[in-house]
Amino acid sequence: MSRGQAVADRTPGIPPGDNRRKRLLVRLTAATSGGMFMDGFVFASIAVVMAGQLFRDELGVSSLWQGLISASTLVGTMVGGPIAGYVTDRCGRRPMFTADLCLFVAAAVLMYFVQAPWQVAALGLAMGVAVGADYAIGSPMLSEFTTADERGRYLTVLEIFWNVGYVVAFLAGFLITQADPHAWRWALAAGAVPAAIILAVRHGLPESPRWLLARGRREEAHRILEDALGIAPDDPEFADEAEEQVSWRSLFGPRYLARTVFSCVFWICIVLPYFALTFFQADVLRALGMQNPVASALFGTAVALTGAVTAWFLVDRVGRRKILIVPMFVTGATLSVVSLGSALPTTVTVLCFFLYLFFYGIMSVLPGVYPLELFPTSARTTGVGIASAASRVGAAIGTFLLPLTMSAVGFGPLMLVMALVCVAGGVCSVFMAPETNGKALSETGGHGSISTRGASV
Repeated sequence: MSRGQAVADRTPGIPPGDNRRKRLLVRLTAATSGGMFMDGFVFASIAVVMAGQLFRDELGVSSLWQGLISASTLVGTMVGGPIAGYVTDRCGRRPMFTADLCLFVAAAVLMYFVQAPWQVAALGLAMGVAVGADYAIGSPMLSEFTTADERGRYLTVLEIFWNVGYVVAFLAGFLITQADPHAWRWALAAGAVPAAIILAVRHGLPESPRWLLARGRREEAHRILEDALGIAPDDPEFADEAEEQVSWRSLFGPRYLARTVFSCVFWICIVLPYFALTFFQADVLRALGMQNPVASALFGTAVALTGAVTAWFLVDRVGRRKILIVPMFVTGATLSVVSLGSALPTTVTVLCFFLYLFFYGIMSVLPGVYPLELFPTSARTTGVGIASAASRVGAAIGTFLLPLTMSAVGFGPLMLVMALVCVAGGVCSVFMAPETNGKALSETGGHGSISTRGASV
């Protein structure tokens, strides 16, 4: 008996041998993972193209435009997340799940025709809006089809595919620009191909039954549960879903403020150092003394992916809280060592940098799990959209300021600041991170403030 079938067979309301639910979850996971794949893909595509001098020379990319282009997709994500989340909580998951990817495909195709830096930045902004929308829509939608004992495994796949997208795009862009430096436009536009495939996979997916239940559309929800998932309508995982309407303002009120703050802060502290350091990873590794920094950067992306795969095995076994807090402090420690730079042997600082990437990979899966578990169904995509927007504000600031800060204050102080961001995330998580592992969404997203009572590191 396969592991997936074993889960289905022990889930209340699911008849043994009924594979409808498994097939739908596999397809929905692939469709949702595609959005995360595209986020990593576009981020790496722009990064690897910008690492080439010919791109900068042909378009006349100044240091200012270098910062603006690097931050463009992040700013777009910041805008797209909360707006798409708000619309999705009111109009449904299914229509927005298709619309955002259509925008991405169009912008990716237009990347081939860019003639000026502002055009790259503008299209990067549009692609970022689509990616931000997918953050707000995809993982909440997938979570609303899963049960408590399997939710972590399905959702961490999404973040693994972010790293896969980054590795694939970095490798493809590296090979394209190495074979022909003038072909950088092909590297920028390459994202249109996988995005079109993912769009086809998303066609015909059902609406979230939890969203329908929260909107009082119980007959439609029951039909999807029975026909698409093979689950009885009285299954406690879904029958306890409350019919309620929570506005976005409520997320900043006494009931949900702690959840909103925690979701924003821990996500910012994860991505601010990573996005800045990996977007300019070749420059960082060059500062550490690596002879082939671009190839080393490609290896670094594979190290982060290894960490994410490791987390896939851990998330439902040891829980969310432990695989957030421990890596937060480890990444802070490793970047502190990296900040010493030339005072230590190159082997030591480079090893610590790759250790940072590995432990980042472990905790990188949690933005796809934690936030959506902390908000009610009627405001879930809004809450995730707000948290993803906050994280991209931090990531955009870090990515925009890194090249300017490195030249102004030096490599060591910059790495120390990044280390302090990680430590701050660890401290916040010690006091605010709840343990949601094994709990139904109707329980974790219920009223009241989050609590760490009984939780351990």
